[in-house]
Amino acid sequence: MKHTLLLLMAMIMLSGCDNKSADFAPQMKNYAYLYQFEAIPGKVKSTHQRLFSADNTPIFDVDIAFDAQGCISHVKSIDKAGQITEVTREGDQLTGSENGQDVVVTLNKQCALIKKVTPTMTVDIGYNDQGWVDQISSPASDVKFHLTYNNAGDMTLLSIKKGDEEVSRASAKHDVDAKKISDVVTTVERKDQSKTVTTQCQYKNDVPFRCDTVTTDAAGQVTDKQYGTIEVTYY
Repeated sequence: MKHTLLLLMAMIMLSGCDNKSADFAPQMKNYAYLYQFEAIPGKVKSTHQRLFSADNTPIFDVDIAFDAQGCISHVKSIDKAGQITEVTREGDQLTGSENGQDVVVTLNKQCALIKKVTPTMTVDIGYNDQGWVDQISSPASDVKFHLTYNNAGDMTLLSIKKGDEEVSRASAKHDVDAKKISDVVTTVERKDQSKTVTTQCQYKNDVPFRCDTVTTDAAGQVTDKQYGTIEVTYY
């Protein structure tokens, strides 16, 4: 796994998926980390979320559906390169394809995702005592993702290690207004690189429907701007 990909993953995973004390389905925030979308409170039936560059070029598009108990039932995502992931739940598994390969994701009795298997890779997903994802690893790689949370359950640190060496670190500071559940400032550090990713969202009934993200370098210069749209249906 290339270090540039690890840096991107760190930015994605901590750029707005932490959602304070709002009323979420038990696995919603974990799903958001693993499938790269904004976690939504309430009895969510589906959410369609899209990410665009400042010039409206599509970057990421994801549709997720849930059953009435909040368990994930279907995911379809398309990245900027056109790579598609699509899986559907059958019993205790999500099965389908990921970037042209067959994929099987195993769920436990709490509907948490615990293992992903493709023909080329196995990924293990570990959880802490509070039920939050705290480690992502693969037997075929010495790269591990370690996640840390505060007492409120907000993810505050993502550390990516290759063996004993930390190759990337992303730390998040959440907005002091508890109603701004997706507003977060993330600082990503990797050796000689440092970036700050600021996400600010617009809300309706305390649920985000548009989020704007600005990335600045260590000197404070803007290096990227993106925006995302969020559509939600409920039970």
